[in-house]
Amino acid sequence: MISAALTGEQRQRVVRVARGQEDGDLLIRGASVVQPATREVFEADVVVAEGRIAAFGSGYRVARVVEAGGTFLAPGFIDGHVHIESSLLTPAGFARAVLPRGTTGIVAEPHELVNVVGAAGLGWMLEAGRSSGLRVWASAPSCVPASGFEQGGAVVGAAEIAEMLAHPGVLGLAEMMNYPGVLNADPGVWDVLEAGRRAGRRMDGHASGVQGRDLHAYAAAGLHSDHEATTPEEARERLRAGLWLMVREGSAARNLAALLPVLREGPRRAMLVSDDVSVDELLELGHLDRLLRMCVAGGLHPADAVALVTCNPAEYWGLHDFGLIAPGYHADFVLLKDLKGFEVLETFVGGQEARAGTVTPPLPGGGVNLGAGWSQATFDPPAHWPVMQVRPDQITTGVGAPGSGDTRLVVADRYGRAELGQSAHSTCWTSGTGLTGGTLGISVLHDAHNAAFLGGTDADIRAAGAALEALGGGVVVVSGGEVRASLPLPYAGLMTAADPQVAAAALGEITAAARALGCVLPYPVTTLSFLGLTVIPALKLTPRGLLDVGAWQMTEGSGHQ
Repeated sequence: MISAALTGEQRQRVVRVARGQEDGDLLIRGASVVQPATREVFEADVVVAEGRIAAFGSGYRVARVVEAGGTFLAPGFIDGHVHIESSLLTPAGFARAVLPRGTTGIVAEPHELVNVVGAAGLGWMLEAGRSSGLRVWASAPSCVPASGFEQGGAVVGAAEIAEMLAHPGVLGLAEMMNYPGVLNADPGVWDVLEAGRRAGRRMDGHASGVQGRDLHAYAAAGLHSDHEATTPEEARERLRAGLWLMVREGSAARNLAALLPVLREGPRRAMLVSDDVSVDELLELGHLDRLLRMCVAGGLHPADAVALVTCNPAEYWGLHDFGLIAPGYHADFVLLKDLKGFEVLETFVGGQEARAGTVTPPLPGGGVNLGAGWSQATFDPPAHWPVMQVRPDQITTGVGAPGSGDTRLVVADRYGRAELGQSAHSTCWTSGTGLTGGTLGISVLHDAHNAAFLGGTDADIRAAGAALEALGGGVVVVSGGEVRASLPLPYAGLMTAADPQVAAAALGEITAAARALGCVLPYPVTTLSFLGLTVIPALKLTPRGLLDVGAWQMTEGSGHQ
């Protein structure tokens, strides 16, 4: 477990080491220190004591020396907004994937888990984070369910959110996705905002497509940030409105390239976040190190790029002793080969070489129950419904004319609720996925995490559902009634305890099986997982029906049984 707070005696020892009165624990000798606070890179020895940086300079005596000549020493990277569950990994598995990439801390937004198992999911995430080898903080989910059009496994109200905000390790209120509720003064939404204000914490925003007077009203309600900007105009408008700009670059939504012109202007209140990133991308392309490569290649000064993943997210979240190579700060840092490729040579957390920790047992519950009627269900979309246009690199969707679709999407209640009836589901047409045969099925469907099925005959969709029930949740590809590839996700139907390489290999087999059936999406599982999120425009599907998010209007009755 990583130690954070120092006793007064420990702090006094750090002071004595800084003054040269006592030997330190570790010396990084001869590195080029990246200092985003002053936008410079300078050569210095860095001495560590009690897991903190004591000083930089020469002439210090220490117990151990790391020769770092020719390398660059930067603060450990902090992801200010990420859903661990979207990687399909537990916190320990996530740590195994990102520690070698220089990430030392994350602010997890565990609303995926909380939507399935309730407020206990937040406590589990923090507990699992403490033993993961990574610094894991959290924000308290504000929208469970995300909107009144979703029904997941739990409903969390303002009173429970107030309790979560008081939990050690919780830094603020998570993304307020229900922007219509904010703008229209919905009493339940405003009770949640008041809980955040009473706690005196940060309050994350989530204002997809909101602009003009509505954006100003949203900011005036007390929200502090937004990660939904997709164009330079949207980004600048958010900065002008006093919101911190979280530039998102994940597996399903890629916004960094479009927003680089704004980052080159040097905004004071900006950071890079991954939001949702899949395990295969983490291993193949990297985490925040990949974003740094993009920034420097796009014209940012290396120190400015590093600030976006170190001192800026630390400042935003009130992590006062994180994000810089400076006396008194936590000794979380990375040794880099250079400041162009950002190849990580070694990661340190608390002055020790980083090592991933242990996996925490799962919470009970969270399986898949599609109801007794599933074995006889049929899936015919209404012919007059508009077509959901799926985009390969965004979580937004377009609206196509009726009759222009080529692949069915089915979303089914996975919690076995009697009030929804047996085998409650809806079906619509999509375009843009390329899937022409077989079925891709998942129990990871933001944010309610019902079951979703893309493509296939009725028989294949039923078979995929039966396979998900047998797995207790996961991902499957079915063709001709046979399971061609699968990944069990026994942690609430969202996560696996498998090593990242094992999970990535299984996900690779799933992607290959989907592509063999015609799918053209780069990350089909991640993209499919967002086609039911009712706070992202334009069309989204739930068990209740098809939602036009922009109009905030649900059309019910599609195959709903």
